[in-house]
Amino acid sequence: MPIYEFRCKNCGNIFEYLCFKSSDRDQALCPKCGHKKSDLLMSAFSSTSSSSTGKGANSASLSSCSPSGGFS
Repeated sequence: MPIYEFRCKNCGNIFEYLCFKSSDRDQALCPKCGHKKSDLLMSAFSSTSSSSTGKGANSASLSSCSPSGGFS
């Protein structure tokens, strides 16, 4: 059940809406003004992971996608 972000076409309010199925996206009402028309926004993905390296570990160094060095 994804949570989508929308921008109201009437007042510009950005809000989230939980969709149980894809057709629910058409029923997202703006909680601020109640308008039915809104634009679906692209959202940033965020996740967290636990580590066995102990407290205070740098999460960037734990990722296999992170660069091994810094900027030169």
